[in-house]
Amino acid sequence: MRFLLSTTFFALLLSGCQMLFGTRKITGEGLVVPFIKNTPNECYFLDEFMPAPNNMVTGRSGALNLRYYTYNAATYKDWQDLQIILSFYSMDNRCWSLYEEYYIVE
Repeated sequence: MRFLLSTTFFALLLSGCQMLFGTRKITGEGLVVPFIKNTPNECYFLDEFMPAPNNMVTGRSGALNLRYYTYNAATYKDWQDLQIILSFYSMDNRCWSLYEEYYIVE
C-alpha cells in the first residue's frame, strides 16, 4: 500500500512539473516556435522561453557566441509544419539576437 501511494504521489508530482515547466507546445501541426524579430536591437533570453530544438549547435566566430536551433517540424511565423533553422549570436551568452532564419524544402 505504501509503495502504491509513493508511486501515485511521484506520478502526480512529475505531471505537475511537466505542466508548470514544460518547454514544448505540441499541436497537430507540430511544435510551435515563438515569433522572433530579426533585428540587431532585439535581445532574447533563449534559455528561458525557447522550445527544446531537435538539434542545437553552438560555436564561436571571433568574439561572438553562436547558436543554431533546428526544428524538424515546427510552425514559425507564417511557415507551417516545416523544418526550420534559427541562428543567433551573442556577446555574453545571455542576450541573443536572431540573425538568420530559414526553412528546409524537401
